[in-house]
Amino acid sequence: MLKRLIAALLAVMLLCLSGAALGDEPQLRGYDKKAGYVYLTMGEYPQTKEGEIKPILWRVLSVENDRAYIVSEYILLAHRIHPDDNEWIANNADLKTTEIWDYMNNDFLPNCFTEEEQGLVVDTEELGKMFLLSREDLKNKELGFGTNKSRKAWGTEYALANGLFKYSHRHGKHSPYWTRSQSTTAKYGGVCTKAEGNLGYIRVVVADEGCRPACYLDLTRLTITGGEGTMENPYTVGGIAE
Repeated sequence: MLKRLIAALLAVMLLCLSGAALGDEPQLRGYDKKAGYVYLTMGEYPQTKEGEIKPILWRVLSVENDRAYIVSEYILLAHRIHPDDNEWIANNADLKTTEIWDYMNNDFLPNCFTEEEQGLVVDTEELGKMFLLSREDLKNKELGFGTNKSRKAWGTEYALANGLFKYSHRHGKHSPYWTRSQSTTAKYGGVCTKAEGNLGYIRVVVADEGCRPACYLDLTRLTITGGEGTMENPYTVGGIAE
């Protein structure tokens, strides 16, 4: 009887230990007001002044319905939204009809990500795979935005050496970047960040505004292969190639 009791107790202990181990597995999460953001690396892109290729650092904004919404921590390049603002207006500011979307999905994604990494990126019907944040995103406190300071972002040395505009020291030396939203004041304008981190607009043909790609990751295909999820030691991820 005693042996059976000991065996039962050992079995319970093993189950508890295995449950604790599973609970200790690293997981992606969205923005938390106290804990801040989780970070990961995925893909590679030129980032130094000399064009050295390095892993791209991503910030996890939210996690919902087996999807993680992520955005590049840094402004990776300067790029106009579209070469013709009349076409932008005629196409109802549909991002999928623009030059910047074509670059992100047909150049940036296939050339900077492995097949395994590309298999993690969700192909959304409305926005495709790679897109830009929206005006609403940059007002959303649940994503960690909502203030001028929170919207500021800095360009890589590569982006700055290749045309990205930079504000003065007085403003913090950050750079403006596009959203996918159309200006309500001027139809030819795309909403972007400004000197104080506030939102404004500029013509979509302007070429020195920043591109800060965003996408959704399929968490049912994603595994965390290393790192701690901090900016200094971000998670590395793997998945299933398509």
